Amino acid sequence: MGQKTKEIGWDHVNLKDPEERARFMRQELEKAQARRRKVVADLQDEGLIDSQGRRTKKEAPPDMRPGSKCTLPG
Repeated sequence: MGQKTKEIGWDHVNLKDPEERARFMRQELEKAQARRRKVVADLQDEGLIDSQGRRTKKEAPPDMRPGSKCTLPG
């Protein structure tokens, strides 16, 4: 099992140190991948995409269809 290291924050990262910069980039990529996995799982749970990431519903919602009385403010 890998050893958990302390998270490096944006305000404390030393980008001039190649090792710290690489560790920081790995950390940020891992966090982004976790966020992406959560979004994909949420979309699958809602039935909006299948296991291959393809949309399951192709029709527009009622307020976006031609003839809708919906308007944007402004």
